[in-house]
Amino acid sequence: MTDRDPGSSVGEGGRALQGAGCGSCAAGHGVHPRRVQLCDGGPDDDWAAVVVMGAVGDLLTVAAGEELRRYRNHDAGRLTQLVDEVGSDALLNRRYGLLFLRTWPRDAGAVFSLQSADQPPSPCREPGAR
Repeated sequence: MTDRDPGSSVGEGGRALQGAGCGSCAAGHGVHPRRVQLCDGGPDDDWAAVVVMGAVGDLLTVAAGEELRRYRNHDAGRLTQLVDEVGSDALLNRRYGLLFLRTWPRDAGAVFSLQSADQPPSPCREPGAR
């Protein structure tokens, strides 16, 4: 596995990796395992080393070099708690909007879906709803 390689692990039984109570795999919600697999096979240009700066509500700020970027994630509280435990260095797959903390793939919960903060948040969906 390379430094940027997110691995090919998925959630138990191939389920989307997400916070409890949300069944959405829209940007900023749960992580669909297929998107993680697509990241694994993508080009190096899709990746950026970032530092997670923090979150206010569902808005997350990351630094990519000298540029600050803002994203939405409805589980930003869990994300920042995990960052406090494992460190703020992460990898961002720009093509699929996934943020991988350094404990991935050992910790399947260390990958988060991001949505541009410029877009209105999409609603959560009940788990199992179609």
